[in-house]
Amino acid sequence: MEKEIILVKENNILNITLNRPANKNALTKNMLDELLNILLKAEKDENLRAVFITGSGNAFCAGGDVKNMANQEKDLSPLQNKSRQLRRFMEISKLLHTMPAITVAVISGAVAGAGFSIALACDYRIASKNAIFTTAFAKVGFSGDFGGSYFLTQLVGSAKARELYFFADVISSEKAYELGIINSIVDISILTTEANLLKNKILDSAPIALRYMKKNINIAEKGDLDALLDNEALHHSVCGETEDNKNAVIAFRDKKKPTFLGK
Repeated sequence: MEKEIILVKENNILNITLNRPANKNALTKNMLDELLNILLKAEKDENLRAVFITGSGNAFCAGGDVKNMANQEKDLSPLQNKSRQLRRFMEISKLLHTMPAITVAVISGAVAGAGFSIALACDYRIASKNAIFTTAFAKVGFSGDFGGSYFLTQLVGSAKARELYFFADVISSEKAYELGIINSIVDISILTTEANLLKNKILDSAPIALRYMKKNINIAEKGDLDALLDNEALHHSVCGETEDNKNAVIAFRDKKKPTFLGK
C-alpha cells in the first residue's frame, strides 16, 4: 500500500506530497494526524528553510473525503468531542501560517474545501494554468474549516470572501491570480521547474531575516501599528547583529553576491 503522505527533505527544504491521487488527495483522519505531526516537528527544526506542499496526480487536495463520509454510519459521539478533534487538526493551518520556515503550496490541479484552506494558510501559492479553486463547503452543507474564512478574507477582502463562501463558485487560476489568491501561474509542464526556482530563491535569501519578515507580516495582519513598529525595531536590530548581515553589507559594498549561512 502506498504512503498517503510522501516526505522528501533536501537542502533544508521539506517537500510534502499528499498522495491519494485516485481520491484527488482528499484528507483522511490518518492523513491529518500524520500531517499535523510532520508540521509540529518542522516548526521546531531551526535549520529548515522552507516547506513545500503539493498533491500527486491531477489535484492539490479536494478537502475532506466527502464520498467516504456519505458511506459511513452517522457519528454519534458528543458534539464537543467532534469539535475538539477537528480543532486539533486545524492546527495544521496555523502551523503553516506561523512556523518560522517559509511555506509554499504548489497547486497542480483542483483545490477545494479544507484543501483550499490549507493552501491559503501558506505564505506563497504557485499554480498551474489548469488549476481550479472552490471553497466547496456550501455545496455539501458545511460552513468551512481549517482557517479558510480568515485567510481568504485577508487576501480578497470581506465582500469577495463572503461571495466565494456563500456560493462556492469554481474559479480558474487566472481569476485566482486576479483576486490575489495565488502569487503566480505557470504551465503545468514547467510547474516543478518553477517550484525549484522558487526553492533556489529561498535558499539564496537570508534565512534569519526571512523568519522575522514572516513574523512582522503576521503581526501586521492584526492591525496593531504600535505592536508592529515595536517588533520591527526589535527584529531589524537582531538581524543587524548577525554574521549574515555583516557579510552581506560587505558584499554589497564590494559588489559581490552574499552567501547567507543562517548565523
